[in-house]
Amino acid sequence: MALLEDSKCFKCHSVDKKKDGPAYKEVAAKYKGKPEAEAKLTKHVTQPSKVKIDGVEEDHGAVKIRSEARIKNLVQWILSR
Repeated sequence: MALLEDSKCFKCHSVDKKKDGPAYKEVAAKYKGKPEAEAKLTKHVTQPSKVKIDGVEEDHGAVKIRSEARIKNLVQWILSR
C-alpha cells in the first residue's frame, strides 16, 4: 500500500469505493479468471496513459518505482481484492 500512497493512486482509487477511478475490488472483479489480467494491469500501472473521467480525457500516471518485484506485488495485491 505504501507504493500506492507514494504514487498518489489513492487520489482517484480506493480499495472498495468508486472515486474518479474504479475501486480495486472492481478492478479485481473485472479481471478475475482472465489469463491476461496481470500483464494488462502491469502495463496500466507502469506506463502513462489516458483515461476518461466524467467524459473528460485525463492523464493516468504510472507508479513511481521500477522494481519489477514490487510492481508484481502491487498488481497481485490489486487482483486479490
